[in-house]
Amino acid sequence: MAQVFGAFLIFTLVPLIGALPLTGWIVRLFTGKNLTQLGTGNTSVSAAFYHGGTAVGVLSVLAEAGKGIGAVLLARYFFASDPVWPVLSLMFLVMGRYWGSQGAGTTNIAWGFFVYDPIVAGLTLVISGVGFTLLRLRDQGRLFVLVLMPLLSALVHPTEGMRVLIVACLSGLVAWIYHKIPDDLDLPPTASDGDSRRMFRFFQGDRALPSLEYVLDPAKVGAKAATLSQLNAWGYPVPPGYVLPAGDDPTALINTVFPGIANPADGLSHDRRVVARSSATDEDGLAASAAGQYVSITDITSPAALERAITVCLNAYNAPSAVRYRRDRGLCDGQMNVLVQPHICGVFSGVAFSRDPVAQSGNAVVIEALPGDASRVVSGQITPERYQVIVADRPAASWQLPAEIDLPVTGASHPAQKVPTELIQQVAYLARHIEESFHGIPQDIEWTFDGEQLWVLQSRPITNLSPIWTRKIAAEVIPGAIRPLTWSINRPLTCGVWGDLFTIVLGERSEGIDFAQTATLHSAHAYFNATLLGDLFRRMGLPPTV
Repeated sequence: MAQVFGAFLIFTLVPLIGALPLTGWIVRLFTGKNLTQLGTGNTSVSAAFYHGGTAVGVLSVLAEAGKGIGAVLLARYFFASDPVWPVLSLMFLVMGRYWGSQGAGTTNIAWGFFVYDPIVAGLTLVISGVGFTLLRLRDQGRLFVLVLMPLLSALVHPTEGMRVLIVACLSGLVAWIYHKIPDDLDLPPTASDGDSRRMFRFFQGDRALPSLEYVLDPAKVGAKAATLSQLNAWGYPVPPGYVLPAGDDPTALINTVFPGIANPADGLSHDRRVVARSSATDEDGLAASAAGQYVSITDITSPAALERAITVCLNAYNAPSAVRYRRDRGLCDGQMNVLVQPHICGVFSGVAFSRDPVAQSGNAVVIEALPGDASRVVSGQITPERYQVIVADRPAASWQLPAEIDLPVTGASHPAQKVPTELIQQVAYLARHIEESFHGIPQDIEWTFDGEQLWVLQSRPITNLSPIWTRKIAAEVIPGAIRPLTWSINRPLTCGVWGDLFTIVLGERSEGIDFAQTATLHSAHAYFNATLLGDLFRRMGLPPTV
């Protein structure tokens, strides 16, 4: 009778325990982030590390490890001498984990197996280490579950066929789950439910292609794509995308975006729409944005159209106006890359300046917005509404506007087309939040809202705010608060050291630079002159970024 009750608990209670999103609750408690609305939507341990940091990730490991250990101990209580039921309990736990929160359950299995078979687990520990849960080494975690567990079980228990068989079944179940869900450690951009989640599956393809899922090098893919990849890594809502580096054959990218046979499981067909955007290595910088010099091709619906759009983007780099723009600003010729992303059908779209580019002072975020796609605003053919939003306080950890904050919005110029106030407030808060992430460098942001999700399409420094002061570098060199008297002594030393260093490095090329303007004090914290540093880097032949 006791064993019947135990079987009932394993078949019913254990899957429910597996489905409990403990990891998601932990991340939300400590960071305020909702994992179901970030990345793949999985409430996985790796997602906790990625979005919550090491401490939150370790707490998630402990929570999921407790599930695995508890499942094994429950089965042992009712089936003390049977080696099959503890593994069967782990299988039901993993199925609940997958169905309830889209997690693979690797952590549950790894720690539950330590209790189930410490000899096999110990041998596996020596071979693969504990890198998966503590160091986020994906391949070691998969090696543990898929290969070493059944192999070492067969070697250690050669006469226990049922034990080996049930362990192999567990590995097969997890292999099936790995095939069904996105990789936990290859997180995509933040996404809401519905179309945006399917959008991520749309862009799962050739891993050899540079993807916005990873932080990219601006020297290789251009500042536009690299900035979006960094924003994605920070958790901002960026549409997924691939980059075609200059000189590469576009065939692999085109076949990934428009595969020969659509996958029925993802609910998408060949009516997909994408946009091809320039990402030159010399645009969106501190000194020059190259705004309007290059092109974006929207509403691309076929492989042939994408191939033509890529050609247009590449050719735009050598257009007479673009060549003249670079020559007039003393910019060296670089390379043109092409960024391909889903075409977001915006309900409202626009641009946002985290600081007023005209007044060049104050706490106002300036937003220009219109109904429809972002291309209507940036094209300059239609006059958008213009808003000013005062964001006085430093933003919180999340870019989502807290419900209790009501930001004052002024300046709608076309009341008949008025964009919702709540959206304008959220865009303003997001713009200031992104500025903070870029160490105080004011940002020019292109955005769109699809009716459910607010997306960041581009972010670049506002180049007509001169000089641009930033905490980047300064936050590392002089991290703490500084009293004015201390700064009066420290600033000449700081500026003098930078001046001496770059005078030696640049020689005659340092002529005309006022090194006294290298640093300043604002709100009791040191700031460096990003504009001056960009000029120094250009004179050294380096990219003008800090």
